[in-house]
Amino acid sequence: MNRLGSSILSAALTVAMPPALASQLVVEVTGLEDAEGPVVVEVFGSRVGFPRQPSYTSSVPVVAGSARAEFTELGPSDYVIHAWHDRNENGKADRGFGAEPFGFSNLPVGERGDWEETRITLGVDPLNLRFDFGPLRDDD
Repeated sequence: MNRLGSSILSAALTVAMPPALASQLVVEVTGLEDAEGPVVVEVFGSRVGFPRQPSYTSSVPVVAGSARAEFTELGPSDYVIHAWHDRNENGKADRGFGAEPFGFSNLPVGERGDWEETRITLGVDPLNLRFDFGPLRDDD
């Protein structure tokens, strides 16, 4: 194929291919008892890196007992969301004595799970996730 033919084919493919779609993920964490340290939201885009190597991370301040992180360039796919309150600002999700509150998508706050239990599917529509880190309440 000559150069003119290659250029025309390339231009035709560029016009015919739709742009890659990105979606919006909003993660809101409520019920935070103090404003010490940020809330860290990790997005895992692959089971290969889960749970140690997030694909995306956002660290957001606590304002009036809540925090909100937005991810606007995620493609439609499966993801796991992990949110935690880094009270001591050491950049690690501390567990055990003095544990920091945390949550994984699809599970109750404070519970861990594997990729299959925690994955969510993000399509082209925006998705809002909410974690309530407030104390457990007995409504009886």
